[in-house]
Amino acid sequence: MTVGVSELQKNISIFKNLDETVKILDKKTKKILAFVLPNKKTKTSSLTKTLAGSLQNKTNIKVDNINQAIKDAYKQEMSKHA
Repeated sequence: MTVGVSELQKNISIFKNLDETVKILDKKTKKILAFVLPNKKTKTSSLTKTLAGSLQNKTNIKVDNINQAIKDAYKQEMSKHA
């Protein structure tokens, strides 16, 4: 379900019996401003897993040492701005 900001301001009761995730959309810029998850969903599953699900299959990079990976990424980013 997608709801515009003006619709949201007029009808806040949309959230009372929410069964699905709602995208709040700025209709002028066509950008999604926020996602609202139904309360039922957040209690039965991890919010982090719910939000990260869309990114689950984006990469197949395996990291053995997360601290080293963070340092390497930081160095790479800083070298772009030097």
